[in-house]
Formats: sequence, C-alpha cells, structure tokens
Amino acid sequence: MVDDEELRFQRGDLEAVMREYPHIQKWVTDFESKYGERPYYYGPLDRDARKRTPLNLIYVTKEPIFVHIYQPKSDQGDESGQTMWFGLEPQLTDEEENLRRILIEVLLQEAPTSPSFTTDDEFENILAGMVDRNTILDSEARGATRRQGRLWEALGLDDKRITVTREQRERLRYIIVRDLIRNGPLEPLLSDEMLEDIHSVGLKHIHMDHKVFGMVTSNIRFRERDLLARYLRAMSERIGRPVSDNKPIIDGALLDGSRINIIFSDDVSMMGPSFTIRKFAEETISITQLIQWGTMSSQVAAYVWICLEYGMSLLVSGETASGKTTTLNAILPFIDHNVKIYSAEDTPEVKVRHKIWQRLVTRDSKNEESRVEMFDLLKAALRSRPRYIIIGEIRGVEGATAFQAMQTGHPVIATFHASSIVKMIQRFTGDPINVPIRFFDNLNFAMFQEVVEAPGGGIARRITGIDEVIGYNKHSDGVLTRGMFEWDPVKDKHYFRGMFQSHLMENKIAAQMGFENKRLIYDELNRRSAAIQRMVDRGLTHYDDVFDLIGVYYNSGWEAFDSAVDTWVSVNDR
Repeated sequence: MVDDEELRFQRGDLEAVMREYPHIQKWVTDFESKYGERPYYYGPLDRDARKRTPLNLIYVTKEPIFVHIYQPKSDQGDESGQTMWFGLEPQLTDEEENLRRILIEVLLQEAPTSPSFTTDDEFENILAGMVDRNTILDSEARGATRRQGRLWEALGLDDKRITVTREQRERLRYIIVRDLIRNGPLEPLLSDEMLEDIHSVGLKHIHMDHKVFGMVTSNIRFRERDLLARYLRAMSERIGRPVSDNKPIIDGALLDGSRINIIFSDDVSMMGPSFTIRKFAEETISITQLIQWGTMSSQVAAYVWICLEYGMSLLVSGETASGKTTTLNAILPFIDHNVKIYSAEDTPEVKVRHKIWQRLVTRDSKNEESRVEMFDLLKAALRSRPRYIIIGEIRGVEGATAFQAMQTGHPVIATFHASSIVKMIQRFTGDPINVPIRFFDNLNFAMFQEVVEAPGGGIARRITGIDEVIGYNKHSDGVLTRGMFEWDPVKDKHYFRGMFQSHLMENKIAAQMGFENKRLIYDELNRRSAAIQRMVDRGLTHYDDVFDLIGVYYNSGWEAFDSAVDTWVSVNDR
C-alpha cells in the first residue's frame, strides 16, 4: 500500500484530481448532472473499499487512467443494483481524431528512419518524441516565425507541424501510444490490478470479476462486429497465435502475462466473436501474502516447505479460477535455490527466481513437424536432469508422462482440475490420461483449493485440504490416502490433522533430515511454522523478501535465516 505522503492526490480530494485531468472533470460534471451525486475520490483501491456506502467512488489505476465504481439504487431503494465499472481515460474530440489520423500517417513515413528499439518502453519513448516533433504548442506558434506557404512547400522546407494545445498534445500522445503499443480500447481494463477475469461476448458490454466488488459491468464494448474481429485478429497476431475462420479458438498470453482465450468465428460463438482474459498480478503473490489473506496457514506453508525441500511431488488442484497458479508460484521459493528447475507450459504463467531455470513453452503450428506439444517438452525434461519439473497445467495425455517422470526420480509440481483426491484419482486413471492406478503413489501429496465466500462478504480463496498419497492397495485395487490438513469454513481456520500420522514426513523425509526419532520432524514443522508467522507479523509479504529470506536458509543455514527474519528490511521500506 502506498503511503499517503507518496500519493499525488489525497483521499477525498476529488477537486485536485479534476484540476489535473480534464477528462475526470468532464466525467464528474456529466455524472453529477445526470444522477445528482458526486463520486468520492478513494485513491489506490484496497479491500476496505467494499465497506463504503453508498458505493460511488473513483480510484486510480495508472495515471491518467482512473476507475469509477457505482452501484445505483434498486427499485426497492436499497443499494442492491448491478455494480457498474467505468474506465476513465483521455478521450479525443472529432477534431482531435482527425489530427490523430494525420499524425499516424506522418509517423508511418518517419518509421523507416527512426531509431531501433528492443523494448516497449523504448518504443513508447520514440513514439512520444515523434508526436512532440510533429506538433507545436499554440503558445509557441503565436510568437514564432514559421516557414509556411506554397514557396516553402514547393522547396520541401515548409513547417508541417500541427498546432495543438498542451492538453491536446497529451491526449494525442496517450491515445497513439495506447493503440500502437499497449492494449487499445482495453487498456483501462488491463491497467486495473483489481480485475481478475474479463469476459467479452460479441457486442455486449464487457463484464469482469473484481477482487473487491465481485462481478461488475463495464462501460466498454465493441459497437461493430467488423471492428471487434479486426481487433481480435490483430491481438492474436501480436501474441504469435493468429486466429482465423479455419482456426477459430486460440489460447495465448498477453505481454503482461495475462492469459487470453479467443473464440473468433460467428458459427462457433453464436453471439459474435468473444474473448476471456485471465489477469495476473504484476507482482508475484508471496506465500506470506496468502497467509495474511487466509488462503492457508503458516503451518500449511511449513509443511509444504519441508516436502518441497526434500523432493516430494505435488499437485495443486481445484476448479477454474480457484487460484491454483497463484499458489504454485507462491510455494516455489521453498525449493532449494541452488538446483535446476525445468518448467513446461502452454501459456507462460510460472514465475521462477532460481538461478538455474529452463523455461520451455509449447509451439503451435499448422506444420505438424514444427509443432512442439507438452508431451515433447516433458520428454525433453527427462533428459535435462532438473531437480524439479514444473508443469503449468496437466490437461491430457501429458499427465501420464508426468507420472513417468516421478517414477524415474524427477519430482513434479503441477496444477490440475479436480476438487477432491477421489476425483483426482478418477481423472488420472481414466481417459485420456490413463495412469495405471498402481503407479499413482508416485505422487506424494495434493493440495486442494476453492473459491469460497469471504468473511464479511465477497469472495476468497482457501486451501480446503491437503492429502498424502500413501500407496497402492492391491486387495482393494485402490489408492490409500490420508488427510493432513482441512479447512473449517465456520471458523475460517486450517487444522493439522496429521500430527504423528504423516506418512511423508515420518517415513520419507525424517531420515533424510537426520532424525533418529522420526517424530522429531513435527518439532521441525512447528519451528518453521513459527518463523513464517513472524515474517507475516512483520509485514514481510513482498515476494522478493520471501524468496531472499528462504535463500538465506539454503545458503547460510537455519540460524542465519532465523536471525534474518527479525532484522530484515522489506523492499517496500528500502
């Protein structure tokens, strides 16, 4: 959370925001005129915002982009109407739109001689400079002698700069950069870190899952099918997975790491071309942040730490949007920082900070020989001798290869769609994965995560259970499992049911840790749990803090780590 002194605008000071940004002033003026209400300026949004009534507030995402959240009164007069999300960004007038077209033509003419660039930031600076060179402020033009007229034009020496106001230049610069580099009309949506899923169906208004306000409806929609089709085609080409009538469904990743699914063809998506974007936080969520949010307990985290340190294979399982990938990324710092990690994904979502990280992604192609599938990546993994193989998501036959990897001594961490250990076993042993049930004990444990109703309203994510896989029972032709942790929805707490009953810790890990009395491992569990809780209590929730502290443990031992927990200065405070 940003300290008040670092904020450009203080909470409640809507007037200051309006003075700085004319588009906010116009929006508020029009809104007041229509509804007779003035929004409250909230600043950067936090989860306490849901407590405000009536719900009518503006928050900042990335200047000059702001968001207005408004819940109109229902027919009964209460605040139970549909929550509206309005993206507020600079808008061009018709006159400025004509100027934009002229500038774009000039920029295209200059492009061949422009400096080269390697990043979007460099490209953005080049574009902004080109806009500035090809415009002149009206205040400068009034007192300047400019070479204009037919003679200068005939000689090719005339001053072609467009006269604009300072505000017009800023708006033109923003829109041109937005459309050429960023995400076009979707930029307000993708700039809002509080949005999780974005749903667009045909020409309907776009709906979103909001972290604070649940499902909200936006003021953004495509007004013409041709425009929507062109936009989706351009976006798919930009991410390297072109969509067409012959290939109407694609999955890919946007530049910010967000996952996008596009359904292009009208005969497949009957309401018109559609897309869904699964947004990811710019900063990787840490294990201590998840504990602070209640997703898991410090004891759960300590258990996972011990298991991953000693090479246990894990599946993070749950339904769609339950937070599986977030949890997977959060637990990766528990793997020894001095070993090789190999990741295989269809869409790049796994974030690893280890020094030796081999990151591979599948490749789609019309040419079968050029195609690289998940099965191919996992076969390559078995030859590269990693400490851990990370699979973004197991969906099909690659699941059998993952179990082969476990069987040959390569620990695997992956996400999977199943809500319980029973359903997980059923899916793995049935079509199309077909893992023989007697091989299932190559998996060591599974975490299950769900979306639940949060205390105080809204939604939350919780680890609802952890199960160990003990082994195959030939008499029943089934798999023996044992629950280690369970979540109590009434008290919203996680309970350890595995005290003196953990097959993994007592029979597979204790000896590796050098314990003659295998039950001493539970003391180690509690010691790590207490250290993690101290990190939470001290506010060490940034991913880099957690990773670097665990790095102290792997490089310098427990005593150094334990001491560092109490003295560590967070990256937020440096």
